[in-house]
Amino acid sequence: MKVKDRIVLTGNFSQDDDAIGQILIDNHIDQAQFFTNAMDTKTKGVDVILSYNQNIGKGKLTTTLAGNYNEMEITKVNTSDRLKGKEDVYLSPRERAFILASAPKTKINLNLNYKISKFNANVQLVRFDKVTLIGYNGADDYQTYNPKVTTDLSFGYEFSKNITLTVGSKNLFNRYPTLQKAAVSEGNTEAGGIFDPVQMGFAGRQAFARFNFRF
Repeated sequence: MKVKDRIVLTGNFSQDDDAIGQILIDNHIDQAQFFTNAMDTKTKGVDVILSYNQNIGKGKLTTTLAGNYNEMEITKVNTSDRLKGKEDVYLSPRERAFILASAPKTKINLNLNYKISKFNANVQLVRFDKVTLIGYNGADDYQTYNPKVTTDLSFGYEFSKNITLTVGSKNLFNRYPTLQKAAVSEGNTEAGGIFDPVQMGFAGRQAFARFNFRF
């Protein structure tokens, strides 16, 4: 899949810039960045879904295994005419790394659902691939976020065709992304905390109760 003119936020242009620095000075602005149709990308990948049903006792077990692989590349950086030659500021190496790591290269999802009469139980395991990002101090300052597996568990009951109750937990075992190096060494972090939500968020375990009414 090819996408042209994707909208991204540019890097910072300062008053020292030889192209637009004077504009910033005239408007009493120290630094400026802006949204623009800055890049073209090409993404390729594959999705695979396998499903299997099996009667067990008086109930039915449904198993679904889904996985995907994707790879994105930035094919072109489109600057404005006035800022040609400033592609590394317009879309810095760090921002390029964030865009390319916007989703792990692979993700695998295993879902097991067992239903018997009006009861059902559901377990979902999700494996997120590793992600590597560039830090604040240039290309040599990088961090790899290790692969992680999360587990969701829920139980449901159908009071009628229109009313159901589901209780459970997301991220049952309270898994978090890899600790940010900057959180320990510099206190300078992307999310303002010790975790970066690069793969699966950083909220940890969540419990829920969901009441559905259809009419």
